[in-house]
Amino acid sequence: MVNMLFSLYNFHESWAKDIVSKYINDTDKVAIITFSFGDEISNDREWQNAYSKNNGKYYKDIVMPFINYGIKEENIKFLNYFKDTKENAKANIRNSNIIFFTGGLPDKMMSRLMEFDLIDDIENFTGVIIGSSAGAMVQIAEYHITPDDDYNIFSYNVGLKMIKKFDIEVHYEGTEVQNKYIKKVLEEKKDKIYAITNSGGVIVDNKITLLGDIKTFSIQQ
Repeated sequence: MVNMLFSLYNFHESWAKDIVSKYINDTDKVAIITFSFGDEISNDREWQNAYSKNNGKYYKDIVMPFINYGIKEENIKFLNYFKDTKENAKANIRNSNIIFFTGGLPDKMMSRLMEFDLIDDIENFTGVIIGSSAGAMVQIAEYHITPDDDYNIFSYNVGLKMIKKFDIEVHYEGTEVQNKYIKKVLEEKKDKIYAITNSGGVIVDNKITLLGDIKTFSIQQ
């Protein structure tokens, strides 16, 4: 398994492309897991308005990186929380080379993955797992949430049992709030945190590769 962690859907840009292209083939099949939405999406019609090819407001941004790497649009499949069954969700993952987790709310993502009984399928996946924002956070075995527009309080949360040696701070802008909680996590939980800006990323493939604009915080600092 290869894990890629980003803040935005822009990992086809120049700061990332040379390295990311080593992991993505134009024949790959991609499973897009859109389980991180909030209360603004409560039925299939609203899901279609967000993610469908015809009129989904997020569709183009999500598929653009993969198309940029040469993957055909017909090989990019979106999991629909309101229409897909556990069985076809599992089949979609089994038949894919890449899993992509969308941004949004990481705790919602995890609860829906559990609801669909997909945790084992994903943790045992042997391909490439990519996530942006919330989709990056859930790849950390125990991730933290820094207070922002979506969350009023700080919290530690259980993610997928993939990355245990470090934590991340997405959308890093060096704010007082972000730095405060990075310091808290270093004191309480982790020896290292990678602060990922909107043009940065981390690839975990036996070793750790840092891409673009990223800052490392460690307990030794």
